[in-house]
Amino acid sequence: KIAESANLDKGLGSAIGRLPAKVLSNIFDYHLIDSDHLSRGSDPSPMQLARVCRRWRDVAVGMAELW
Repeated sequence: KIAESANLDKGLGSAIGRLPAKVLSNIFDYHLIDSDHLSRGSDPSPMQLARVCRRWRDVAVGMAELW
C-alpha cells in the first residue's frame, strides 16, 4: 500500500511539473486572491508558493503582480 501511494505521488508530481508557467501563474493568482478560506495562521503570501520548489519559485518571482 505504501509503494502504491509513493507511485501515485510521483505521478502527481510529474503532472504538476509539466504544467506550463502560465497555468501555474494562474493557479498562484487564484490561491492568493481566494485566501479567505485559509486559517488565520496560514501564510497566503507569494513566499509560501516560492518555498515549494525551484520551479515554483522561478514562476512566482517572475510574476510582478504577486509582489
